Amino acid sequence: MFQVELPRERKARESAERRRNYEAERRGRIFNDKFRTIGVDKEALDLQVIEKLRRKAALKNQEDAHNADVKQYNRAACLLQRRQEAADRSAHQARALFWHQNQNPESRREFDLNDPDALKKTESQMVLPGLLGEDPESGIRQQRQQEQLRDWLLQQRNELQQKRLQKKIDALLDDQHRQEMDRRAMELHNLEMAKRKADLIDDANYNAAKLVEKTNREREQREDVALGALSIPALYPGANRKDPAETQQQVTQFQLQQVLEKKRLERERNQREEEQDRLLLDSARSALLLERLQEKQNKQLRKHLDSVNAQLAQIRLQERPDLKRGRIDDSFFAQFNTCTR
Repeated sequence: MFQVELPRERKARESAERRRNYEAERRGRIFNDKFRTIGVDKEALDLQVIEKLRRKAALKNQEDAHNADVKQYNRAACLLQRRQEAADRSAHQARALFWHQNQNPESRREFDLNDPDALKKTESQMVLPGLLGEDPESGIRQQRQQEQLRDWLLQQRNELQQKRLQKKIDALLDDQHRQEMDRRAMELHNLEMAKRKADLIDDANYNAAKLVEKTNREREQREDVALGALSIPALYPGANRKDPAETQQQVTQFQLQQVLEKKRLERERNQREEEQDRLLLDSARSALLLERLQEKQNKQLRKHLDSVNAQLAQIRLQERPDLKRGRIDDSFFAQFNTCTR
């Protein structure tokens, strides 16, 4: 039976045969002792080294070419900039020369074109008397301005002196207040230390009294036990025993000492409270006195400042009798911008 091979099948068969032949050749080359290579392929490594050096050389040539182009471009840019600066300088010189030759003051618009020598005729007197823009009272105005500037300087100097005086007073008050606070803090610290010391003494006395009481109690218990051992049977041990006179006297004396110690502690506590109240009252009185002193000084400074301002205002009114408070007319603005330029 006749079979027709399709192109796709033929390509698949040729590809399979090609792979089969390549595998057979590879097997023969690998398993052949004469042609088999074991280890590093030095020729391939040498070729890789040569290729790497070649690429480095090509890259260096490219960088050198680029640097050369950059230098050339920079040189050209500097040359163009110098040419532009020279052209600008030449244009400026030519413009200045043209102004000097063709645009002199005689040919400007603000002068009379029919009389080019008008500027030369008015060299001695630029503005004729009575024309617009003339300021015949410029000297008087300048004198008044100088006087006003002098008054302002005096006022500023007085204000500066007052500020310095107020600063010194504030610093003095601050120092006094700080010293008073330091003294009060020291007194409170001493009182606290005395109170702690008294508390320590009270604790020591209380502990000593407790120790004496405990010792007496233990001694009494031991005496009770000894007397109980000597008592008559079937009776309460030590029922007929009485306290010795010495023990009763010691107890009474100890109680009296406790009462006296309590009174002493109460008296010291009252004294400390009175001392603290006295210190608080003294500090409040000192603070009130300082506040009154500061208010008095502020009033004096304010009064002095008001008097100085009143004197300056009186001097100003005497110098300018036409000056009225709270009113500005056209004559005030007429003394400014009197020139056309």
